[in-house]
Amino acid sequence: MNFFKLPVLAPVVLALSLNAFAQDDDGEWVSAESAPEASESAPAYDGSTDSEFANDEEYASAYARYKTQTTKKADINRQRNEGFSRTVMLGVRAQGGINTFYGEGSDGWGMGFQGGAGLMLKMNLGIKNLSLVPELTFNYRRYNFEKDMGVYTNESQIDIYMFEIPLMVRYTFEDYNLFAGLGVNLGLKLKGTSEFSSSGGTRYNTVATSGMEVGGALDLGYMLSRFIHINLRTVVCFTSLLNDALVAEELFYESKFNTIYTSFGISFLF
Repeated sequence: MNFFKLPVLAPVVLALSLNAFAQDDDGEWVSAESAPEASESAPAYDGSTDSEFANDEEYASAYARYKTQTTKKADINRQRNEGFSRTVMLGVRAQGGINTFYGEGSDGWGMGFQGGAGLMLKMNLGIKNLSLVPELTFNYRRYNFEKDMGVYTNESQIDIYMFEIPLMVRYTFEDYNLFAGLGVNLGLKLKGTSEFSSSGGTRYNTVATSGMEVGGALDLGYMLSRFIHINLRTVVCFTSLLNDALVAEELFYESKFNTIYTSFGISFLF
């Protein structure tokens, strides 16, 4: 035998023999084959003080990290599921209010009334509390005119049915449940009729109206809940509702009838 190899072989044999044995709970050495196996039904650490791992800092730290990661994943999934409904909300809106004309030759036009209803969307713009709110509303308007000419009185009324498309940018003051909006309002005429009465009798459809109007809109509102909003809207039109080419009443030649109206509305979002 080569005695020079003993110093090398001895540590290797000792290491292999130690790996094959382990101590049990009573301090006795047992072989690895006879050592008890981990039970699949062993209780898991639940974070409570009654757990056998409660005093083990390593287990407690690992469990805390697991709970944090699990919570974050749950929040992400919840936000994904609710993201669309929070970002885009569909709703219906009803409104009613008063109107009149301003502009050249508009003396005598008093307060009229209007009402309507339609659909709306509320879409976040990616900036906190800022959203885009387009609407499509069907409205009926009546304008009333009366002017004392001394010997007789001129009276007129205009009835008009319109599609209105307000496009509002809204900012929400969350702490106060208030919002304010600013935008443009486009009106498209569906049908219009008029009546004009003077000393010469009553004439129909002689106060012709144009097919489109454009104006600015201002909203101030309050959120009764996330899904029910009320608001006060003022619209000031920049274009005349009077069709100069077709108007047949001399009294209104060279006139400009620009609409201004204020309406109260209630919206239901879902």
